[in-house]
Amino acid sequence: MGAPLSVRARGGAALLAAAILAAPTARAQDDGPRVYQLTPKGAQAWTGFAVVKRGNEEPEVGTVIPGSDIDTDLVILRYVTTLSLGGRQFAPFVILPAGRTKFSINDGVTPPASSSGFGDLQVGGVLGLIGSPALSPADYARFKPGFSAGLFAKVYFPTGAYSAAKPVNLGSNRHAFQIGLPTGFAWGTSYRDPRLTTLEVFPTLTVYADNDDPYGADRSSKDTLFSVEGHLTHNLDPTTWLSADLLYRRGGETTTDGVAAGDATHGWSAGGSVGWVLDPRATLILTYQQVIERDDDGPDGGFFRAALVLPF
Repeated sequence: MGAPLSVRARGGAALLAAAILAAPTARAQDDGPRVYQLTPKGAQAWTGFAVVKRGNEEPEVGTVIPGSDIDTDLVILRYVTTLSLGGRQFAPFVILPAGRTKFSINDGVTPPASSSGFGDLQVGGVLGLIGSPALSPADYARFKPGFSAGLFAKVYFPTGAYSAAKPVNLGSNRHAFQIGLPTGFAWGTSYRDPRLTTLEVFPTLTVYADNDDPYGADRSSKDTLFSVEGHLTHNLDPTTWLSADLLYRRGGETTTDGVAAGDATHGWSAGGSVGWVLDPRATLILTYQQVIERDDDGPDGGFFRAALVLPF
């Protein structure tokens, strides 16, 4: 039983550990369901994402241009592993997006623009605080889940394609720092329970450094952006699960050359996800989400993403 258990546990780890960047470039629309649940020590996975987003939001999430049409198409590569840090689960990850974004607005002034290449590199990790011990694959398979909470941190590096001559870019030309508290409750005999149900809540704060070379100005700053995502998930059988997803965002007002734009973001998005364990070495996850409520400066539109998780 040892080898088959380890293989199945690693397949489950890839499914649970997969983080999906649904937003344009390197900024997360939401991280997705079952991303920060417990996984066994030694689990590793590469995840490839295909992301299609349409709306009025720049590649840097929380920055909206009213009346605009911004199309962003991305391919994103993510690596994650699971380690033990003081007996707690620690999951560091690295994310690199690439793709293209196109912008147009019918104001008779702003020229259409496009940007392509690599997006902003991200490096981060999640440390388990409650209900997240570092477990071997065998112990993981026997572990009964309940309440869990962790500490999340991520740094965005300004490595993406950027030109001050364009109003919209794939890269953001500034660092950003994100912290969060992924929390959840699971009902089931184990994380491999074929009828597992989970409720997840993930609040985050994103703090932005200044852009010292913005379009048409000398300096641009951005207020802290608050977001919280929620996911109610349920296993249909050992290989398929569904999720109802909800996202709220507020803040992120921009100030350019000392003048506040009054463009703080406020909006709700809702959608759903479905995950299939194709075999112990491959998991497919599909997500769709649409803005359902916003103020005049809030984001509109929606996105679709597909993720293929490959544990090893």
